[in-house]
Amino acid sequence: MGNVRVVLTRGVNDAVATDAKFAKFMLASLQRFNHADWGDSCAEDSKLNNADLRSLKQGLYGRILASYTSNLPFLTAQENIWIVREIVEADGTQAITVLFPSEY
Repeated sequence: MGNVRVVLTRGVNDAVATDAKFAKFMLASLQRFNHADWGDSCAEDSKLNNADLRSLKQGLYGRILASYTSNLPFLTAQENIWIVREIVEADGTQAITVLFPSEY
């Protein structure tokens, strides 16, 4: 398996830079994601994520999409983020992308 890169979209990066509460929420969501906690994903999506996680660990194709919602009001950001993990290079390098649903 190749390396794993974490990428923030411009919107998420700007929100992290200007809103400490949002930054904490985003980091906590990323930690949950890395522990196979798929947040607000439905049972069917969670089952697919678990299957794709096994494929990704073997360097095979897979794509995980999880959704996280906060009940905290943020200064500049939406209250929902998505985190996507997929293979992006032929050598098995993976990207974990944090984005707002509107940026998809």
